[in-house]
Amino acid sequence: MQFKFINVSLIIIVICINPLLAQLDNSGFEQKIEIDSTLDDPFSFNLRVLAFNKNNEYFNEIVKGYTLFGTRFIPSIGYQLHEQVNLQAGIFLQKDFGNNNLTYSIPYISILYNWNNSQLIFGNYNGSIHHKMLEPLEDFERLMVDPLENGLQYLYNTDKIFFDAWINWEKMIYQDSPFKEEVSGGVVGRYDFYQKHNNTLSFHYQFRGYHRAGQIDALRGQPLVTRFNNAFGFSYERKNKFDFFEGHKLEGYFLHYIDDSREFRLPFIQGYGYYLNGTIETKVGDFMLSYWKGDHFYSYKGGRIYQSYSTDPNSRFFEDQRELLILRVMNEFQIGESSTLLLRFEPYWDFGNQIFEFSHAVYFNIFKTLPITNK
Repeated sequence: MQFKFINVSLIIIVICINPLLAQLDNSGFEQKIEIDSTLDDPFSFNLRVLAFNKNNEYFNEIVKGYTLFGTRFIPSIGYQLHEQVNLQAGIFLQKDFGNNNLTYSIPYISILYNWNNSQLIFGNYNGSIHHKMLEPLEDFERLMVDPLENGLQYLYNTDKIFFDAWINWEKMIYQDSPFKEEVSGGVVGRYDFYQKHNNTLSFHYQFRGYHRAGQIDALRGQPLVTRFNNAFGFSYERKNKFDFFEGHKLEGYFLHYIDDSREFRLPFIQGYGYYLNGTIETKVGDFMLSYWKGDHFYSYKGGRIYQSYSTDPNSRFFEDQRELLILRVMNEFQIGESSTLLLRFEPYWDFGNQIFEFSHAVYFNIFKTLPITNK
């Protein structure tokens, strides 16, 4: 009865305020690896910087509160080997404030091959928020916590189709390594099957997988772990021409989880979730309403608050169902051509635990490419 009441309430809200229902727009954080055909000189200097401060005031058993505060810095040199091939090499550094040591200091290497509407990227590729995955499947905070993804990525992008498939080789093993090999990957697809008069109807599909195993490591007695997620949904989008309101969109997803491991380590082996989001895009910022209903749902490194199983590695706590109503207030300020300041405030209501919690954040994103000339 409560679930039906919430659904009816959301429909009334949608009708009254005519919002844009859509997954979180993280385009302001993008630092894409691309071929720059406008460069007359083959060498370039690329600067990627992300400064972040995100405070999570959480007090529930699924995820405890914590703060992320620091800077990511990726200087690299690019070489346009061919009009279709770009090489980049540099270093990825992360400094978390309050820690005198570097969190990460890792070589940064990327090889991009571009043809027609396709891209093939070896090494460090366009990961994290560039995949455009739903938050229950891909935690936005991986942008500030995890090392950069590396492996192989294929991208296909046209006016009607967006397709992204990747393999993230997370942990390499050698003979008698004291740990297992770990690999994750996914597929994100969007097809705009109707486009007319600023209206767009789209079909969405997303897949995510995780595998931990190995044959040559020293832990031969441990069973393999294999987990999958699928998500599909539809969206309707309309761009407005008004001065203050800039657009609206409706979107809904069904998500599924299944554990295909040889031995099950979680207290459940499959689950599902419903995910609806609502945003009003305006000149002064975006206001997004999200509703999540999860039943025994889990996703490897998915958004923490959406999981039915505790994200604390020392806990075995789980909730059969998670039901959340989330409000996101987002402001984005473009500073010149290469810098973006982003502000976010995200309160939410947990129906199951009857608690109100929130997070707030400030981000500064810098992405600049400069040609290296002999002039």
